[in-house]
Amino acid sequence: MAAAGLALAGCVTPAPPSTAAEAEAASCTAQGDAAFNANTVDEQARTGQNGLLYGAMPTHVFDAEQLGAEHQRQSDITRCEQNGNTSGPDDLGGPPPVMPHIIGSSSP
Repeated sequence: MAAAGLALAGCVTPAPPSTAAEAEAASCTAQGDAAFNANTVDEQARTGQNGLLYGAMPTHVFDAEQLGAEHQRQSDITRCEQNGNTSGPDDLGGPPPVMPHIIGSSSP
């Protein structure tokens, strides 16, 4: 009986993610997609050149650039999900910045 219980213990389905976790994942994905689109706007206009003997651009170079951009997108999403969505101007990783001000002399 105990062996059957232990065998079935691995069949328990995990709890579904909360709505907050789903919202954060969607936010991170949207942020990653926006950065991906901004970084690859020049590559998005390029069509595939399959079947051409001498294409205008080496296909391997394009494939490598595309693969690198996709890896950067996935890394951004993973980093956002692990560390939280830190895309604001206060994302400096240290003390708050000093506001610029004019330093005047105290003697006349």
